[in-house]
Amino acid sequence: MSEVTLITFPPSLDSELSRFLLQHYAIDHREERHTLYFCFAATLARGFTILFPLLSSDSYRMSRVREIVDYFDPLSPPKKRLLPPDPERAKAEEDWTLFNDTLAFATAIFAYYHLLPHKPIMVRPLSEGAPAYEIRAVQKAYPLFSGLLRLLLRLTASRARESMATAERVLSTVDQRIADGRPYLLGDRFSLSDMAFAVAAAPLVLPDSYGGPLPTFDQMPDVMQSAIRATRQRPAGQFALRIYREHRTGNDIAIRKAVGT
Repeated sequence: MSEVTLITFPPSLDSELSRFLLQHYAIDHREERHTLYFCFAATLARGFTILFPLLSSDSYRMSRVREIVDYFDPLSPPKKRLLPPDPERAKAEEDWTLFNDTLAFATAIFAYYHLLPHKPIMVRPLSEGAPAYEIRAVQKAYPLFSGLLRLLLRLTASRARESMATAERVLSTVDQRIADGRPYLLGDRFSLSDMAFAVAAAPLVLPDSYGGPLPTFDQMPDVMQSAIRATRQRPAGQFALRIYREHRTGNDIAIRKAVGT
């Protein structure tokens, strides 16, 4: 079999969701981490796209996270499949949009807005595991890298406030759904809904087994610490942490295989 390579931007939520998926499906792979700008060059050379993460082998090129699910889920044993059969399938698709799009964008905007002004704590998350010359580039030209994220995410104070309000609404929805004691969002079985929610909520709960580099809680500015404390205390936050604790493993393997580590 040809080598499977996952090209990632280390802290991104889509990159983490890809790692989580490959772990779940037991796909042996090498993670190749790059900073912004360099990541675009790597995915363009390997997959003729500037989108990341990119999963590639001699047999396929996948530049969207959902392609990983749609390719590997039907090949998995029934007990490992993340997409449930009808009638739950429609709800799983609705959750995919709510969590992977709405919630993930909201938590990323809120977190980056408050973290990017702090170069001392953000150089490592933006570059850990990348080649040494890319790490040096982030250290020496940090405004170029943080500026690109500000541009791509259109970061403003009002947008950060709106994003946190959006996150609160989604978290409240999850609070309500699990109030009946169900172990997972769709009932008794772990599904894509649970995985997508846990990853999207990660910036607001800081799970120990998050596969990409993030600042520690103690390094976070006060506004982030307050948001994390509040989210961890609510049912949805506890649920996200439990999903990570019980289903996200094998990060030591991914880290050993990452370029530059």
